Amino acid sequence: MKRTMFTTAGVVLALVFWFFDAAVHYFIYGEPEFEFIPGDFNELWMRLVIVILVVLFGVFADYFTNKIMFKQKQLEMAQIYGALIHTSRDILDNLLLQMQLFKNEASKSQDFDREIIKYYDNSIAQLSDLVATLSKVERALKEVGSLDEA
Repeated sequence: MKRTMFTTAGVVLALVFWFFDAAVHYFIYGEPEFEFIPGDFNELWMRLVIVILVVLFGVFADYFTNKIMFKQKQLEMAQIYGALIHTSRDILDNLLLQMQLFKNEASKSQDFDREIIKYYDNSIAQLSDLVATLSKVERALKEVGSLDEA
């Protein structure tokens, strides 16, 4: 119902106008009979033009309102996505710092296998690359958000 609220209001307003105009001609101008469809062609086309304009106004108002609402939803989704990426990056940064502490402690130990530390270093390098990629996506989202606000 929300998608066609203005169209519905336009149709109702157009019908009210049609009946009101017919009543004005009957009661105020003193026409002999109540004419729902006027006999005078000039009066008929004037009513039709006004009714069509009112209904079209409702259709256009619905169209542009729905378009604006869609863009707002897209912007909200982009902001949510940006917050998710920002949070993910923070979590990964914290994990990297904790893993660095783990590496420092493992390096101090003489019993720890040095081959495992090499695998660990490769994993950390891959994780660092992923964090850098997330940072690029986050920057791109901020740029898009600033473009939408302009």
